Amino acid sequence: MNQILTAIALVLCFGVHCFAAFEEETVLLYLFDEETADEATDLSEFENHGEITDAEWTKDGKLGGALTFDGASSLIEVPHHESLFPGGDELTIEAWFKPASFPAGHPPIARKGSVPESGWGFDTPGGKIRGFVYTAPGAAAVAQGATPMKVDTWHHLAMVYDGSEIRIYLDGELDGEVQRKGDINENEASVWIGKKANENIWLDGTLDELRILNIAITEEQIQADMEGIAFAVEVTGKLTTTWGRIKTQIRR
Repeated sequence: MNQILTAIALVLCFGVHCFAAFEEETVLLYLFDEETADEATDLSEFENHGEITDAEWTKDGKLGGALTFDGASSLIEVPHHESLFPGGDELTIEAWFKPASFPAGHPPIARKGSVPESGWGFDTPGGKIRGFVYTAPGAAAVAQGATPMKVDTWHHLAMVYDGSEIRIYLDGELDGEVQRKGDINENEASVWIGKKANENIWLDGTLDELRILNIAITEEQIQADMEGIAFAVEVTGKLTTTWGRIKTQIRR
């Protein structure tokens, strides 16, 4: 029976283009597939659920549901947890984003704390992506993107820090990089999504498949995730998933 279930699992996996998921290295994963009033549900093992303010769920995401930010009052605040430091010298942030407009300042996809708290961040100044890491308070390295995003168009965004440099990717292609060495400065601040902490700067658009990992993934792995984040299938007495719901996009 287990052999039959394993075969079925493999068929299903290949049928929906199942990719490596990095479950153990994922510290936050919001798929936004289900409508909730005020909580963003984290599917990672760390349960870094976030408090939603004034953001609206939509069924019309890039892959299933998504969350829309109004550029004025919408945000998610994720309370501090040691998994979100992440400390060390590796980090990846990735998400699908459909901008509605490009507000002034540095509207964040995600940011660990305010400027004085000095952690890490991934934002969208002027409609271009920007990723930064602090290795000490006041000691930032910033990778600035070169390519403008398009309004009302889905874009895949990714930021990677591997202990040697920060790289940022737009739609699966390298869009900016800067050298930086050292561990990420640790703090006990919240992660802010859609709003710059302690400042009146807001994201205007729709987010889907937001994930933070405590490792640096490759360009090829980013491109694979663009097809949908799939988790490994675990076969026990019945067909189950390791955690979370498999979310994929079937190629047509």
